[in-house]
Amino acid sequence: MPSRFLPARSSRHRVACFALYRSLLRQGLRVPLPDDLSTTSPLGPANPIQTLIRNAFRRNKRDESPRLVVSALKNGYRYLTLLSHATDPSTPEHASILTFLRSNQTRVLTLKKKTAAQAATRISTAPNPDRVPLLTKISADGESPPVYAPTSPHPRPLSAFRSGVRKPPTLAAATGVPFLRFWKPMPRFLERVIRQKTERRQKRIFSIIEMHGEGMEDARDEDRWERLVEGMLREEKGGSSGRGEAAGEGGSEGEGTTPPPEVWDRTYRQTLWEAIEQTSAESEREREDMVARAKAMWDIVVAEQEMAVQEEKERLVREGKEGQEPRPRVWKRSVHKKGRNRGPGKGEQAQEKEKQPKQVKILRVLSIPRTGSEGTPEETKPAGQ
Repeated sequence: MPSRFLPARSSRHRVACFALYRSLLRQGLRVPLPDDLSTTSPLGPANPIQTLIRNAFRRNKRDESPRLVVSALKNGYRYLTLLSHATDPSTPEHASILTFLRSNQTRVLTLKKKTAAQAATRISTAPNPDRVPLLTKISADGESPPVYAPTSPHPRPLSAFRSGVRKPPTLAAATGVPFLRFWKPMPRFLERVIRQKTERRQKRIFSIIEMHGEGMEDARDEDRWERLVEGMLREEKGGSSGRGEAAGEGGSEGEGTTPPPEVWDRTYRQTLWEAIEQTSAESEREREDMVARAKAMWDIVVAEQEMAVQEEKERLVREGKEGQEPRPRVWKRSVHKKGRNRGPGKGEQAQEKEKQPKQVKILRVLSIPRTGSEGTPEETKPAGQ
């Protein structure tokens, strides 16, 4: 059966621990140390004994097991005795403390160098000021919907591909954020951008839901309370009683009970509705911006695909294979392997739906017309028809 004793909630245990902590700190200052371990130490001018004591107490402060607590207290009292004997530089206890401090200093310096080396080789996800953006906004500020165009000319030259073979990018979307997949794995900075956009969008949606729910009820109660207080003040001054309780519930007001316009022009509920409308408009502008970006990205995909087909035809002509159909290389992202049993719960119609290219699904969700191999838009039925 687990023990119900919590050391952190026992006043006697806390007093004993604090007394041991202070005694160890005071006794640690009395141990003479050379300059290479104190004032001129590469770890700083702090007393290393006090640093070790503070770290040990901070590391064990959440222990609740009686076995661990008793063992820690016994070690603390034993080290207190050791520090008391080490005040004399000629004792073996003082020599053992110096040996331990030097070995600990070497260990800490090695660990810091290793951590610095790992941090230097870590891939940074911070924005690179020298990087050219993929898209540039060409529409005027405030124009709705916005219009984007590729910053650099597309299709790219064949020399831009490391393998010497053109692989057209793939239009993908994560939580509604469109992006182009040029290679695998996905860059970390792209993951960071998608995650931040998703978090901001979710936070905005949650705030709208909260304002529509409990926020609106609290605003209604607050407006009613203000009307009641205003009515009581008017009664004390001998004036009209204001809108009253019925007006606070949304009822009609009679003659002589309507306050001046400057009092009730903007209520708490009206301010809340304005905040909801502003947040919703911001979400709509963000959706239009993502749709505009997806259209520009799809133009890049079409241009790269057309150039890939042309280059593949030229390669077949050079190799004397004019009769073969050109098949440019693409990024394969198949979820299921060929010949794999997908389970008895899916019918032929579901399997045919899974075989559809993912780009077509994304374009249907974003309501973007798909273009054919010649660059002309094809008729794409909306999802659900």
